Amino acid sequence: ILTKQKPKKFGKPKSFSKYSNADPLQKTSLLSKVFGNQKKLDDARDSFFSSYDFESNVNPMRLISLLLLISTILCIAMFFIERSNENIYKSWTYQGVTTIPPSNALDFDLVIEFSKKENFDKCDTNNPKKLLDGICDESLQFVNDMNKTQSRSQVLYIFQFLLMFILFFPLGTFFHRTLRNIKTLKYQTSLSPEKMIVWIYFAIFLYFLAIFTARFISKEFNIAFIFFLVPLSFLVFRILKTFIEIYKGSLIDVSENLFTTFTLKFKLWITTFIAVLFFNPSTITRFWAYDSVNVGDLIEGTKLMYFSSLLLIIFSLLTLAMVVEIYKLQEIKKIKTGSITIDPLQ
Repeated sequence: ILTKQKPKKFGKPKSFSKYSNADPLQKTSLLSKVFGNQKKLDDARDSFFSSYDFESNVNPMRLISLLLLISTILCIAMFFIERSNENIYKSWTYQGVTTIPPSNALDFDLVIEFSKKENFDKCDTNNPKKLLDGICDESLQFVNDMNKTQSRSQVLYIFQFLLMFILFFPLGTFFHRTLRNIKTLKYQTSLSPEKMIVWIYFAIFLYFLAIFTARFISKEFNIAFIFFLVPLSFLVFRILKTFIEIYKGSLIDVSENLFTTFTLKFKLWITTFIAVLFFNPSTITRFWAYDSVNVGDLIEGTKLMYFSSLLLIIFSLLTLAMVVEIYKLQEIKKIKTGSITIDPLQ
């Protein structure tokens, strides 16, 4: 007699039953949930080591061109804003003001200190009743002007920094593909495109880390600047090492002289690149204009700011020209010499 079997009280949930009878490689565990099961890892490994051919860089180049044009517009706006700020600061000197006013009107201790230094004798209290009589109106006007000039500069710097961060992704794609392409263009190199890009990103990280931490390590300019120079030199070294490979692999006729290997556009680009590493809004505020104590110092720092804006305009345009040049060199070499399929496992 067939009897109806009672279901187990603690039976295995049906939703998980498919994992118990399937291929052991498909079993779900805590580690496989985080890192993927073995089959997925094998698929990823096979894809990473699969053969590849020459790939066109036209789409990343178009995106880079658009972002660089936006960057150029932002830099032009930065230039005119800093020039306007300089004119405001110069007008203060014509009025006899020599002390840099605070930028926060709510910090009234600094407002009173500024007033005393500039002989605005009436502004000596933060009593609301007396403030309503206008005893600090003259001082607060300078404070408000300082706040406006600094705020509009900082907003543009934030947008520019965010744009630079966004640019890292298409630039990384472009140069990674460029480095892969040089092998398909029959150039022999043992360097890995992935490792070279990672090294450059790591060097950029160290560069910005040094900028933002140098003054915390030492208030002494020489020590802080040496600490800053180390990652800067490392970044330049990595950039040069990468572009030596790119140009050697992209040019049809390669000179034995390293200096003549690089094109004029790249020589202009690397010169401007090094100048930008030394003179940009971050380095100016933390090195060159860090110890500003009077309006004259503020004016000099502002001049460096709009000088850096000009450098960034030139750098953005040269970067665009260099990216287009590398794209064209590789496309021309592919047409003239042909390309081959690269098997990473060989």
